[in-house]
Amino acid sequence: MEAGVHDCRAVFHGATRIALRDGQLSNGEKRLLVKLAHALRLDEEEPKQVYDAVVEGKSPGVGREIGQLERGMVYGQVLEAVLIHTDRSDDELTLVAYLRRAFSISDAEHRAITRSLDRQLEDTIHRNVLQDFRMRLDDTMERIGGIFDRLGFQI
Repeated sequence: MEAGVHDCRAVFHGATRIALRDGQLSNGEKRLLVKLAHALRLDEEEPKQVYDAVVEGKSPGVGREIGQLERGMVYGQVLEAVLIHTDRSDDELTLVAYLRRAFSISDAEHRAITRSLDRQLEDTIHRNVLQDFRMRLDDTMERIGGIFDRLGFQI
């Protein structure tokens, strides 16, 4: 698994490669790849080009460099999408674990991002829904941590 990736095409390439490990994309994986492409601000044609490069076993080419602050924001946006818009399968959580590794997001940064998500949602979600979301957040963070620890550099 790549660590310290600072190129938007390389990050998207790695995520696409992981999503295609089983030869197909689930709806959740598609949703996350679309969210990732948007969060990385890839040009309209770049996701298809990178996808084709993965399928053909080619290099994705050089992309725009991603700064440290942007990496944290991209990670947070994808994490939010996982929590709200997917079923949080191991495949989807593996994509989040990949991003955490690729962006070199520390445990402290990871906790800060999840706290920020919690505060943002507190302002917009009804209290009962928020309680359910917080339980989902805790469960998801635990599962991502397990996947993150298990994967190491296997991908």
